[in-house]
Amino acid sequence: MFAPYYAKSSADFKTELSQSDMFDPRLQAKILNVVDVSYGGENGFNQAVELSSEILSNVKFIKEKCLMGRSFEEISQDTGKYVFGVEDMVGKWWG
Repeated sequence: MFAPYYAKSSADFKTELSQSDMFDPRLQAKILNVVDVSYGGENGFNQAVELSSEILSNVKFIKEKCLMGRSFEEISQDTGKYVFGVEDMVGKWWG
């Protein structure tokens, strides 16, 4: 059993591989997206996730990343819509 996944790599390797008769058709049916990345390793993974964010919008990692982004926006804009720790939270709720 294969879960859906996306293919990422630099150059045309991923495209050629996915269209090759050597590529397992069970995997071909599970490809969600093919993206071109400029980096390898973790940076390449992060870039591929960014480029696939619309397709991956239902994935928990993407939802958490968006939530963290919104949280940091609130902190950077000093909106007061954030708390740090239990005492801060209790103080905001019960003033």
